[in-house]
Amino acid sequence: MSRVVIELPETLPFRTEIPVLIGHVNRGNHLGNDAVVSLLNEARLRFTLQRGFSENDASLGLMMVNADLAMTYHSEGRYGEVMVVDVGVTGFHRCGYDVVYQVSERESGRAIARAKTAHILIDSASGKTVSEPAGYFDPLRGL
Repeated sequence: MSRVVIELPETLPFRTEIPVLIGHVNRGNHLGNDAVVSLLNEARLRFTLQRGFSENDASLGLMMVNADLAMTYHSEGRYGEVMVVDVGVTGFHRCGYDVVYQVSERESGRAIARAKTAHILIDSASGKTVSEPAGYFDPLRGL
């Protein structure tokens, strides 16, 4: 079986901590797949807000949407552990960029997951992909 390979840059410029809550735990008594996606979304939002970037710009009628997700798991997260999520941005293109994530457990440093999400810019009225207006992604560039 081939595995997804997610390349990370040498450094990830943003770090946040998110505790594993009981609602994140599945029937297998570990951090569920859906909960990991929620943690990634929370980490990405914290990152973009810290950079002064909004994923929805009503004044321009633009919004970012997720185009894909790839993830690899390395170990189980458990209730009460604190996840450290390191975040970076790569792969800028005409209408978007990729966000990469490294999730680890705070106390041990144990790797939990690695992920990549692709984001594209769309016109919120038509739902169609649009090119980046000049400088729109600049708050996320140069990290």
